[in-house]
Amino acid sequence: MKNIQPLQRGVVVFAILAVLTTIEYFLAISEVPQILLWTVALIKLVLVLQYFMHVYRVFRSDEGDSE
Repeated sequence: MKNIQPLQRGVVVFAILAVLTTIEYFLAISEVPQILLWTVALIKLVLVLQYFMHVYRVFRSDEGDSE
């Protein structure tokens, strides 16, 4: 996903989150084991942390900083 523009990336991630939420809803009303719901929730968590909260920047070393 590095070759697309930031706005397009946000829209794609938003669409993926919408699809996962729909899947999560149907899993919940189907009374499947909770581990499947937790798995979908964890995937959504990773997407939100990675693309909307920019957590990857915390672990990236900036070579331009001189502290």
